[in-house]
Amino acid sequence: MDALVSGQAGVAILVQGNEALFVSMDELDAERKCSLDSIPYLLNCANDVIELRAVSKEVALSQLRQAWKFDRALHLILILLDVDEEEETRALAAESIPDLITDQRVRERLENHLYSATIPNVKGLEDAPSFFLGDVAFPALLKELAENQKTIGIIQRGWDDLPESLFENPDERGEFHIAAVHSGAFRLLAKSIGNPSDLSLAILECYTSLKGLPNHRSILGSWFAPLKPERIRRDGSNAKQIDDDLDLEKSNRERYPTRTPSPFETFENVKKQKQAIISQLGKGDFNKVRKFVDELIQFQLKSGKPKYATMSLCDLAQHAKNVCNYSLQLEFAKRAVDLSSEDGWAHGQVADAYLCLGRYNDALQSLNQAALYGELAYAKSGEARILWGQGHLEAALVSYNKVISEYPDESYSWNGRSEVLRQMWRYEEALDSYENATKRFPSDSIAWCGKAATLKDLGRLVDALRAYSDAIGRFPDVAVPRDGYADVLKDMGQLGQALDAYNENVSLSSEDSVARCGRAEVLRAMGRSDEALQAYTEAIEDFPFVPVPYCGRAETLRDMGRLEEALDYYQQIIGKFPSDPRAHNGRANIMKRLGRLSDSLQAYDEVVRKFPYDIIGLSGRADLLKELGKFRDALDAYDALIKRNPISLALRNAKASILVVLQRYDEAQRLLATGTPETREDWISYHIRGMILLKKDMLSPAIRHLKKGLELIPFADQRKYFQNALAIATLRQDQYYEATQYIGGSRESITDALRIHAFGGLKRLDQASQAYTRLLQVCPPNLVPLRNELAAKYKLTGSLPSHDGRWIFEQECQNVLLEAA
Repeated sequence: MDALVSGQAGVAILVQGNEALFVSMDELDAERKCSLDSIPYLLNCANDVIELRAVSKEVALSQLRQAWKFDRALHLILILLDVDEEEETRALAAESIPDLITDQRVRERLENHLYSATIPNVKGLEDAPSFFLGDVAFPALLKELAENQKTIGIIQRGWDDLPESLFENPDERGEFHIAAVHSGAFRLLAKSIGNPSDLSLAILECYTSLKGLPNHRSILGSWFAPLKPERIRRDGSNAKQIDDDLDLEKSNRERYPTRTPSPFETFENVKKQKQAIISQLGKGDFNKVRKFVDELIQFQLKSGKPKYATMSLCDLAQHAKNVCNYSLQLEFAKRAVDLSSEDGWAHGQVADAYLCLGRYNDALQSLNQAALYGELAYAKSGEARILWGQGHLEAALVSYNKVISEYPDESYSWNGRSEVLRQMWRYEEALDSYENATKRFPSDSIAWCGKAATLKDLGRLVDALRAYSDAIGRFPDVAVPRDGYADVLKDMGQLGQALDAYNENVSLSSEDSVARCGRAEVLRAMGRSDEALQAYTEAIEDFPFVPVPYCGRAETLRDMGRLEEALDYYQQIIGKFPSDPRAHNGRANIMKRLGRLSDSLQAYDEVVRKFPYDIIGLSGRADLLKELGKFRDALDAYDALIKRNPISLALRNAKASILVVLQRYDEAQRLLATGTPETREDWISYHIRGMILLKKDMLSPAIRHLKKGLELIPFADQRKYFQNALAIATLRQDQYYEATQYIGGSRESITDALRIHAFGGLKRLDQASQAYTRLLQVCPPNLVPLRNELAAKYKLTGSLPSHDGRWIFEQECQNVLLEAA
């Protein structure tokens, strides 16, 4: 929908087609229909109307709140600065102002407006700070505003002196003036006029923010021309000498044939160089990256102060972090500190790199330096991140809460607190925290994406999809919400749509490793293992410092039955990424599949020790207890996990599978998902329900149920669970040939046991013997009794059978259940 927003009128009008809705600041929750003809009357001749295209209602209302706060704060400030007002009235105005400017964007917009013209009565401005109690930030702004009145006058007169011939009409001049005020051009110029290098950067920013306006080059060139030193001295300013390099006039270019590039040209050159560096980062060509960085830094050092090169290095450090090259991130951040040793933000970037590398003591030292040079909030937040990285989540949460109480306007602390709650499985609290963050920092994409991810954790997939869609609308140039949207589609079983979404994301950004890995994961879920393996291999080549494609490749090898190869590969991954829990869990899982249960248990114990809040490791250990036949211990382990994370259907499914083995069917049913299955875990619940029917000897309903599941389940890698269950059902009816049709080509151990049964019943003993030979090489201990009994039944060994058909049936059901859940 489109929207018209006015802070003066205090209204937002939402327009969709021929219909309109009217929302007032007095009743934000109330929507009233209105005609299109009534819109001018509702806006009440306001001159601050903002037109928004293709926005959500939430965005429109957020803009309304900001515009309303700005308008009220501006009126109160005018009252405060009016010396003819009663002192009590001025004091009441001062008392109300801080609550209206807690939003940094409102504060910045207000400052931009105040710097656009001189204050008529300076006395009112000079004594205004005395009316504020407690708040120090806004009085400091007023004090600085008073100090800059002369330079504001110079910038204002420069604008007023622009010839009318530069504009097509008075309206165009007015629109340009409004854009210059809103962009902060007046403020930037007034604050920097006394320092040549700062003025150079200010002019550059003005060109960048206003370049879309008609005739902007000529207008800005004429406006900036009077900033030459001679003119400034005639105006009585005490500004320092300003380099002639800033003069954009043609006469100046003729005086200096070998001139220094203009600020705009410098900006464009730096932008191109940085883009080339980022591109090479994505390709993994780090020799070129270093060469390009050296060239960029040398160029910037020649063109201006070291601080600009420092800013570039800090920015590039974050791009190196995005491709998980933390060593290069540290290298760039350290170079930034070498150039500007008293830059607190640069020290913070060094700390960030050390945190990513797990070097917490070094990170703490850099955070101390960041605090020393003014970045107190970032340093405090970094201390919380260290606790988080060390696995001390409770302490990290306490630390983040303290930082937020001291520095409530820093978004990274709110996001950190929210994510720690999420890692602790306190999803409802995490959702509430993220929602608060989106309200306080509506322009922060991290908070919006974190909210969507938490909704996904809560199993609210439709809401998560909607939240990611909203984030895409707000942040169309950010890859994270697009990839999150595709991931939710995958979890909902809409694999074709998910693949299309990931393909589009890859086309939008070749540097998006998440999209590349997500695409490979969908291919894997669709059973297209060869394509998935190739996709992961290519992603590894392009993103060698990202652990996800390595783990995805290992899991694909596991799916393909190449267990020893997968195990070796996991060992390599752990050597390369020792802090990645997915690799440790994968290694432990492969050991379990290879029948090395003691080694697997030891590996899971190590995972739990190193990553105490990793649900995969904790549930993997419980799964192993289950497969060892220690059902009581496994149930206790699952109960403890479910108590901490009651919404996890994966945990409930795992516990239900044990209860079904123990024939506690009613208890199991209460744990399972109901309704039409969508997600992987929904389908596992559906499979367990079919196994309950099977174990109750309700064969016809069980077969109908399982056949429907096999037909409809979108996750190809899970079809084997339904195939194995149907094989058991047909074996129970002595339909051996039908069983072989369901078994297929899987190389899972339980599938080989079913082959012995089916081929043995068909008297095809060569094929039964081949399956038995494979099970002699690799067989989980829980499957050994069934393997030996079937081998004895069909005379593959010299042993005699010890059990009847019912025992074999129960063992097959048990092993299929434990395999699936």
